[in-house]
Amino acid sequence: MIITQNQAEYVFRLSILKKCDASGLSGCGYEAGRSNPGEIADSTGQTVELSIKGIIGVEYGDSNYVLGAVQAIDHDLDGNILVLDLSACCVRVYSPQGEFLRQISNHGSGPGELLRPVTMTVAGDGRVFVIAPQGGGMNAFASEGEWLGIVTPFYSNPPMNTSGADGNAYVAIRLEVLPEESGDAQVRTFIGRYEEGEEPVVKYWEYEFPFDPGNLTALLKNTLMGHVFTADRNGNVFIAELTSEEYLVEGFRADGELFLEIREDAVQVEKTLEEISDEEIYVEAYLEAMGAEGVVIEYNADPYRNTISEVEVDGEDRIWVRRGTVLEPVFDIYDYNGEKLFTASLSEAGNGTGDALVVDDNFVFWDFNIDEQGIIAYSTNPELYQQIYILELAE
Repeated sequence: MIITQNQAEYVFRLSILKKCDASGLSGCGYEAGRSNPGEIADSTGQTVELSIKGIIGVEYGDSNYVLGAVQAIDHDLDGNILVLDLSACCVRVYSPQGEFLRQISNHGSGPGELLRPVTMTVAGDGRVFVIAPQGGGMNAFASEGEWLGIVTPFYSNPPMNTSGADGNAYVAIRLEVLPEESGDAQVRTFIGRYEEGEEPVVKYWEYEFPFDPGNLTALLKNTLMGHVFTADRNGNVFIAELTSEEYLVEGFRADGELFLEIREDAVQVEKTLEEISDEEIYVEAYLEAMGAEGVVIEYNADPYRNTISEVEVDGEDRIWVRRGTVLEPVFDIYDYNGEKLFTASLSEAGNGTGDALVVDDNFVFWDFNIDEQGIIAYSTNPELYQQIYILELAE
């Protein structure tokens, strides 16, 4: 395998790889079955059903509802749904009920326009942050759509998987390749709090390891495919490692103080041979598609599913931890003291209206956004076309 230090930086453009979590295959072309091994004992005895109350997205028709390649979803402070469309280079804004309201930005290289946007989030002050390295870095927009300028220049190796926090802050993961006099290099990766500057003001997790051009697997699993995290509007940050060996969520104050640890017994669940093969094919193909022509790439999938696949937090100080050992969406919900409150699951493509909804129910491909404004999700690898799902907890 041949990979250079500069090529290592493009790994952080692969925001889609964060979807390779629960089975290692979300968005990787694997058609999941319906088996659910690796159940965690529910000490609360209370399971609440999630239901789908609306869908945004059509295959044909009104172009405002035809989604190209969804890169990120979020809510603004009014509860409107924001969808970053990579192919259209814009943010589409919909009402909480799914009605199209407006479009933020468009494809282009002029002021306020976007080229290959990689991530989006809404800060606590209401601004919409969109990182597009080819367009200068962190673009800020008002929720009504006005471009507010480049907040921070990031021309390469930008922060990824951004999560809006309090005020002007957001949390993100980033990678640095540090050359040494010997000709070798170290890789430093960290999850930090940014307040518009190029450097984080707080680092919640950091790891440094030798850059090995022959070990792409270690590079990915020590960086972008290593953790999931989220932040609330008070600046609290919750982080979980993507591993099959431990079920652990850590909570930090905005200043970096550790205040919470949530632990459960880890249950290791093996991936099928098909899962492993499809994951390796997907990752290698995606790296080549990102510009690694002529580079020999070899990626080795972990034989076990991760215990945790997502961490989210709602507006009632509840932490939603999605199990990675099962194929359907199952969340363990905890309070800020680490006490388990209940379990929530979406076992059927149901809705509270009684209407027939066409739903892509290969749930392993779904990526959720849960915050103070509600619950939304989308499939990273849809069977037919891209859709956004609006969900709610059953009464």
